Amino acid sequence: MKKFYSVLLVVSLVLSLAACKNTISVGGVSYDENLVKSGYNLDKASLSDAKFVEELSKVVEIEKPKDLGKVTLPDLATIEITDLKSEEITDAMIEAELEKERDGETTYTPIKSRREAKLKDKVIIDFKGFQDGVAFEGGEATDYELVLGSGQFIPGFEDQVVGHSAGKKFNIDVTFPEEYSEPLAGKPARFEVTIKSIEEPTMPEVNSEFVVRHTKTGAFNVDEYKEELKQRLEERNDFYNNQNAIYQLSEKLYSDSKFEPTEMALAWQFSVILASYNKQAEQGGANLATMIAQSGMSVSDFYQEMKSYVPEAVKSQMLTDELQKQYKLTVSEDDTKKWFETLAGAYGYGNEVTYDQYVEYVGLDTLKNIVLQEKLMLKAVESCKHVESVSEE
Repeated sequence: MKKFYSVLLVVSLVLSLAACKNTISVGGVSYDENLVKSGYNLDKASLSDAKFVEELSKVVEIEKPKDLGKVTLPDLATIEITDLKSEEITDAMIEAELEKERDGETTYTPIKSRREAKLKDKVIIDFKGFQDGVAFEGGEATDYELVLGSGQFIPGFEDQVVGHSAGKKFNIDVTFPEEYSEPLAGKPARFEVTIKSIEEPTMPEVNSEFVVRHTKTGAFNVDEYKEELKQRLEERNDFYNNQNAIYQLSEKLYSDSKFEPTEMALAWQFSVILASYNKQAEQGGANLATMIAQSGMSVSDFYQEMKSYVPEAVKSQMLTDELQKQYKLTVSEDDTKKWFETLAGAYGYGNEVTYDQYVEYVGLDTLKNIVLQEKLMLKAVESCKHVESVSEE
């Protein structure tokens, strides 16, 4: 999902130390207490890298200021939104959705015969890539598991594995796509491949037992489940259409609104960002210093990168707060669960991540804020001027 903000505003920051009531001295410079707790403006102090990281490691999310600043929005009625045409859900689309779910339960069994590999087989292969006769970095693996037809490899690779049996080495000639990373983009290459074994797939039968394993609405038979899938696909279409409308509106709001954040708003947002990094480091059994070192950045570069995220993130929250003043919406746990189910279905990870795992990762307050932002934007979309998209022939 695209972010609701774009880089359009540069904020000039001016320290007003004389106005600070509760100050703390860091590196010989006095700061407002909350600025120190947030980690914001620590780059103004003369700190060694070790001391810099030590101070950043202490950062926790400070209390959100009551006043983030001033934002002036354009008239929503003047903003034009192009609506996508709703896609009709066909039987073929429902069957394709069923096939995806069957694929998720596919098991593989080593073949007993010496037949050649076919599409949908899983092959265990060794391969090594060459360009102009010279092996290239990252083009070699042993005991690699590849489902033929899955599209894991560049076009042409998997198709050329089809038709070969286990135990023999063979060559495959391919051309890397133009959009591939350099230096391989658009270049021809040859792979030496050996199939070590072949496993054939067994897909589950679509019956009542299959339905019980997959239904989210209590369907009992295949026909009922197909109706559920149809509704799910319709909801997915609505999700994509909503995201398209939100993206269009957000682009206009961020370009045509005037944002004047306070320094404390920027400091608060920085604390939110950095506190999340400290939490990630802690959950990974490491610390911030290790995390920075693993990133390959210097402490100063890491700090400035975190700081570069702040203005747009603050604008996002300012916009949310301004719309909330108008609409006064609420978010329940049912709202967050429904939002997650729709998102997971749209992006295909519903069977890999549970709602509880997602909440644990992002935090319930953060999730509620995300859902609130979306609800507010969709409410605002209702006030915009809508036009239908024109199909390209």
